[in-house]
Amino acid sequence: MGVFSSMGSPEISSLSWGHMKVQGCSSSYKDCKVWPGGSRAWDWRETGTNHNPGVQPADLEEVLKKGVDLLVIGRGMSEALQ
Repeated sequence: MGVFSSMGSPEISSLSWGHMKVQGCSSSYKDCKVWPGGSRAWDWRETGTNHNPGVQPADLEEVLKKGVDLLVIGRGMSEALQ
């Protein structure tokens, strides 16, 4: 996890199929969560997320606790995530 300004979330600097690069992070992610001050890999298995049934409330709770004002959820390159 990188350290970033507390003023805003780090930007996603590149995106391609199965590969996300977040500003300030030396590694890339397959899927990730980004919030003011940091980011981490998003392992869907932690909460039972899958294309169907989709994003789970526990996936959101972690990021909301980080103090976000606006939450954007991507649905994937083919928009398959429910």
